[in-house]
Amino acid sequence: MKICLDPGHGGEDPGAAFRDLKEKDVVLDIALACMEGLQRFHWTALTRTSDLYIPLGNRVQLANSWHADLFVSVHCNADPDIDDHGMPEARGEEIWIYPGSVPGRQAAGAIKAHVDSFFKHHPFRGIKESRNLFVLKYTAMPALLIETGFIDNISEHGAFGRAVFRRGIGLRLARGLLDYTSGQPPVHQ
Repeated sequence: MKICLDPGHGGEDPGAAFRDLKEKDVVLDIALACMEGLQRFHWTALTRTSDLYIPLGNRVQLANSWHADLFVSVHCNADPDIDDHGMPEARGEEIWIYPGSVPGRQAAGAIKAHVDSFFKHHPFRGIKESRNLFVLKYTAMPALLIETGFIDNISEHGAFGRAVFRRGIGLRLARGLLDYTSGQPPVHQ
C-alpha cells in the first residue's frame, strides 16, 4: 500500500502552541517516527520532512498525485479556554474522518486502540466526522486526521516535550496503521 503521512502546519504556521512547544515540531517528530515504522512494509511518504510551510491544497495534490491508498494527517489539539483554576482541562486523543467515508471509518476503527494508547489515563474522545477539514474533503483516498492529544494540557504537554515520547506515539501509530493495512487491498494498483 501507499501511505501518505501529513505532519500538520509547518514554517510560518506553528499550529497550536503552549509554553515552549509548537504543534508543527511535535507532529513532525511523530510523523517521522511513524514513517520509520511503516516503510519496511509499505511505500510511505511525508508531505513535509522539515519545518516548511505547505499549503493545504498542495498537501492534497501531493497525496493525490502519488496515488496514495491512505492519507493520515497528524496534529495536536488545543483547548481554547484559559484553563482557570477549577476549570477542567481538555485531554485525550481523537480521530476525524469525512462524513459517510466507509473506508475512513474502517481505518479509524482499526487504529483506534493504538491512538487511545498515546495517553493511557486520558479518555479517547472518539471518531468524529467533519465536512470542513480540507484534507479530508479533497483527498482521493480514505483520509484520517488524528489529534494526538492536547498540547496545552499540562500532563500531555509535558509528555509531548520529550523526544522519546513523540517517537513512541509515532511507532504506536505505525503499528495501528499496519493492523489496518494487513487486511486491506491497495486502492491504486
